[in-house]
Amino acid sequence: MKLYLMLLSSLLLTTATHAEPIKSPKGPQLLPAFSTASSLKQNFSCYMGPFASYDSWLAMMSKKPKFNAAMFGQRFSRADVERRQQTLDCRVFAYESDGVLVEGVMVRPKNTAADAKLPVVIYNRGGNAKGGTLVYGAIQHNVMPLAELGYIVIASQYRGAKAFPTLVTGDMQLDQFGGNDVNDIKNLLPIINGMPEADSERIAMKGFSRGGMMSYLAARDMPKLKALIVEAGVADLEASLVVRPAMENIFTRFIPNYATEKSAQLQARSVLQWLDKLPPKLPILLLHGDKDERVEVAQSQNLAKALAEKDHPHKLVVYPGANHGMHPNRAEADAETAAWLKQYL
Repeated sequence: MKLYLMLLSSLLLTTATHAEPIKSPKGPQLLPAFSTASSLKQNFSCYMGPFASYDSWLAMMSKKPKFNAAMFGQRFSRADVERRQQTLDCRVFAYESDGVLVEGVMVRPKNTAADAKLPVVIYNRGGNAKGGTLVYGAIQHNVMPLAELGYIVIASQYRGAKAFPTLVTGDMQLDQFGGNDVNDIKNLLPIINGMPEADSERIAMKGFSRGGMMSYLAARDMPKLKALIVEAGVADLEASLVVRPAMENIFTRFIPNYATEKSAQLQARSVLQWLDKLPPKLPILLLHGDKDERVEVAQSQNLAKALAEKDHPHKLVVYPGANHGMHPNRAEADAETAAWLKQYL
């Protein structure tokens, strides 16, 4: 009788187990850590969900009210997207910076030799808080072309920003527009050092718009940086307010103590006020369109003049008629970037 009950119990347990569907974990499938750094807390592929294929991404975007299929196809060709999915490893990750969880993106070439050491490019995005975050389209447009040149590219969303389903809370008030959030760039270095295939002795940095300001600020504490590229970057925030007074709203919202320390806070974020703090031999490439509607071309021109006076290695390229995103000279700007990295990295 006892044996019968044991067999019956086992049968019922087995039946119940098979009847209960296996529940998949919520959120994206986590991947093994790509770095040994203890600050790396979570990572998964950015080719997830609607981004698993070109068709699923296009289907998702097509549901947006103002979607322009022709413009999408022009900016993101099927050939480019599908090639990158085959040749580039793309990760979204969460890492700790000053005790705060921050979102980041890492893209690297696949199928490299086991003993290969690849140079690294830190990419610093523009925008503020939610604006300018590295969503999937921005990764395809701004990050992946650098990785296709043979570099590991790593980027921070900066604290307070969130574009993917990571553990990051996305509290916009953490953004200080060039304050403590600059540490989020510098705190990528332990992650880079913990990547077996990364050559931590060959690191360059590229910043766009606000990311240019962030790059200058971070570079002060990165003496081993091999090269810096800044597109449409801000070098003098006080001067920028004269041309674009609407930025006062951004500064007021995000810069700590702005109401009582306006001039001091703006100068602290303006490389023209402390040019001597940059690594003296750091080669700087400045790219700017003279029809930039967001950051006036004089920002790069005045910085280039100051660099020349100090005999600091640099190059300024101004594109007549180009806007904030370097269009219609995007290809030429990318070629300048590739040449600069090849020369110095």
